[in-house]
Amino acid sequence: MKPPSISYAFGDSALARERLGIVAATFEAPTQRLLADLPPYQPRYVLDMGCGPGYTSALLRARFSHSEVTGLDALPAMVEEARTRVPGAWFAVADVTAPLRLPADVAYSRLLLGHLPDPEGVLARWVAAMRPPGYLVCEEPVRYRSDDARFRRYEAAVTAVVAARGGTLWAAPALDPDPPGCERRIDRVVEHPVPAGRAAAMFWRNAVEWADEVPEAADLIDQLRAVEREDPDEMVMWELRQTVWSRRG
Repeated sequence: MKPPSISYAFGDSALARERLGIVAATFEAPTQRLLADLPPYQPRYVLDMGCGPGYTSALLRARFSHSEVTGLDALPAMVEEARTRVPGAWFAVADVTAPLRLPADVAYSRLLLGHLPDPEGVLARWVAAMRPPGYLVCEEPVRYRSDDARFRRYEAAVTAVVAARGGTLWAAPALDPDPPGCERRIDRVVEHPVPAGRAAAMFWRNAVEWADEVPEAADLIDQLRAVEREDPDEMVMWELRQTVWSRRG
C-alpha cells in the first residue's frame, strides 16, 4: 500500500534535510525552554507530529527520557533519517492529518500547521487520541522582522508557494481556537534573534526546492547565498508563538 502523503512545499531531498538541520539548530533553544516550562507531568506516550529527520524527536526524548517517543511524518526519507538520529524512539510513515491510531499523553508539533489545509480539524483529531490530562504543544511562526530587501523578497515568494498548496506560511493564528475538550495552559509569543547569515542559509536551501515555480528564483538564490557568505552582523528577529493545551477529563 502506498503511504499517505501531504503536499509539503519544502521537499525531502538531501538539501531539504540539510536545511532542516539548520532550522533545528536555530530554534532549539526556544523549544527547549518551552518543554522545560510544561507543567510537571510524566507521560507514557509522546508523539512528534511531522517529525521530519528527527531533531525535535531528540528534544522530546531528552525531555521525556522515561516515555515512549514516536515520530510521525508523511515523507519516508525523513523517517529513515530520524530512525538513525534517534535510535531510542519509534518512527512511522503516516499522514498526520488522519485520525491517530496511537494513544498520546503529549502531542507536539513545530512549524507544521502552516502546511496543512485544515489545521483546526487536525488539532481536534490529535486531541481525540489524547488521554487526560495530556498536553498538546505547538510552535508556529508569527513573522520575522528584517530591513533587508532580499529577505522581504524571499518572504513574498515563499508565502505564495505555500499558499498555492493551500497552506499559510505565518500559521500562528491557527492556534487561536481551543481544540474541543482542551484548556489553554501556555500561550505566548517569544522573540528569537537569528544571525542574518544563518537565516539566508535556511532561505536559499528552501528556495532551491521550489525554484521552478517562482520567476527569477535563480537570482534570489544567488543573493541569499551571498548573504550567507558575507555573514553580516545584522539579526533577523523571529516571533514564535508557543501554545500548550491540556486535555480535560
